[in-house]
Amino acid sequence: MGELNPVLVKELRGRMRGVRSFVLLTIFLALLGGATLLFYAVLASQSGNDLNAGRQIGQALFLMIAFAALVGVSIITPSLTAGALAGERERQSFDLLIASQLSPWQIVLGKLGSALAFALLIIAAVVPLMSIALLFGGVSFTEIAIALAGLVATAVLYASVGLFWSGVMRSTLGANGLAIGTVALILLGIPFLALIGSIPSGFAMEMWMGSPVTAVLSRLFLSFHPFVALGLTEASLQSGEGPLLVTAMLTDGSSIQVLSPWLMFVATALLSSALLLALTVRQLRPERAERVGKRKGNQAEA
Repeated sequence: MGELNPVLVKELRGRMRGVRSFVLLTIFLALLGGATLLFYAVLASQSGNDLNAGRQIGQALFLMIAFAALVGVSIITPSLTAGALAGERERQSFDLLIASQLSPWQIVLGKLGSALAFALLIIAAVVPLMSIALLFGGVSFTEIAIALAGLVATAVLYASVGLFWSGVMRSTLGANGLAIGTVALILLGIPFLALIGSIPSGFAMEMWMGSPVTAVLSRLFLSFHPFVALGLTEASLQSGEGPLLVTAMLTDGSSIQVLSPWLMFVATALLSSALLLALTVRQLRPERAERVGKRKGNQAEA
């Protein structure tokens, strides 16, 4: 069995041994648990003697918890990696890291893995709260599994965004600002562009839903937004659609089967993450070559 990535081991020790991570996790769960309790109290007071109140409460609690967890992951995850490489430059340890025997991919994956470990810890801590919805009914294990898959894909994507800007910028503050700004641009820009495209309804519908290709592309564009993708998936499941394929209606009245929005989001998120990681590695390779070349030159002169 091969040795673990030394960067991953070092980062995990530094992150998990401190108090900050556990305080952040405790605060997140306390806020989420308190909001869940208040939300349940409001729903229970409004349900009255409705026989279907349990199912409705379960669905509402599940959606609220999943939405809150997604917000938390979207805010916390890019901040975890924004200082990964920029912080090394600020501590003047970046040159030592590049000049080591570690490859750029080992460095990048080690930094990413330590941040994702904490993000996955947050997601795992949310699972018991999501499971409460099962007690009321109206929510299946499939819906919970899809929500967790969306949370993990979101964490991977936004951690990769933060790591990319950490490789580009020279300061943690600048990398953190650009990472948060990129996430905000995705979360706000996609609905804004979709709204603009839907205002001239006749032309927009003919353009986006007139053919199978444009219908798939429009759904793929919307599915890059995690909230939209998981929301559309939940709506399709509630309407009786399957978890893998859904029906898309075209403007001529025909329909086609396309991938479920959550599958589109997971696929595009992982592909985008791989591209961002490759670009981050590219940021390290020129500097590594330059440093190693200078070191060999100095050894030759000596």
